[in-house]
Amino acid sequence: LSIREQLDFSLFHVEKVRYDSFRLEMIKPYWTVWFVQEGSVEARSAGFRGTAAEGDVMIHPPNVPFAETAAGPGVHLWMLIDVKVHPGIPFFQRYPVGRIVRLSDREAYAAAFESLLDVWNRPHTPLRDCRAMAIALGLLGDIMASWTAAGSPSRSSCGPAGEDRFLPAVRYMEENLHRKITCEDLARRLHLHPSYFNRLFKTVYGISPAQMLRGLRLRRAVQMLEDSTPTLEAIASACGYGDAAYFSKVFKESVG
Repeated sequence: LSIREQLDFSLFHVEKVRYDSFRLEMIKPYWTVWFVQEGSVEARSAGFRGTAAEGDVMIHPPNVPFAETAAGPGVHLWMLIDVKVHPGIPFFQRYPVGRIVRLSDREAYAAAFESLLDVWNRPHTPLRDCRAMAIALGLLGDIMASWTAAGSPSRSSCGPAGEDRFLPAVRYMEENLHRKITCEDLARRLHLHPSYFNRLFKTVYGISPAQMLRGLRLRRAVQMLEDSTPTLEAIASACGYGDAAYFSKVFKESVG
């Protein structure tokens, strides 16, 4: 089987920080991923309060103010990233990793991060960028693996208010691609007027609910087409297109 997940990935900053103690308050426009290599850090933000010890990763969502305090010395490895999964869903929404994750193999994570630092500090070249992206995605994989091994614990609200608000609608679309889904159906689930829901949804994700639903259906269709078992009729039905002829037309227009 091939893997055709489409990621919109950006890496904005990579750094290793040593400190005696600190107290900071900040807000970042992208996801902040902190690894506590040494020491311990207390953090708080809206709806969240916790302590990250050695071997923990702490994840702060974008555009949400947070504060951190370390009473003693320590070392942080951190990166600033933005990751979205086609069609425009934030990575940490599709995969709701906890705000604090205990890594299964912190030594391996630290070694990989040191490699990322080495690549990050090199001159810009296509090879450098490719390697940096590959290592950073590997670090995300380590975080997800550790979270999964811990039983995929649920978390409190993590993303910006708009994204968290619309997450039930996105999940409903993903789980009901075979059904006829209207903007009115989605708006009703969030107790909003359809036109207001449509406008807010587009402000948060950059695309309309109909465009996201179309993207999710085509993504599922591509996955099913890679399996030789289902017929076009079965794929069309599972993805909400009704008949194979209409599905083929839409697929060709969108995918080529």
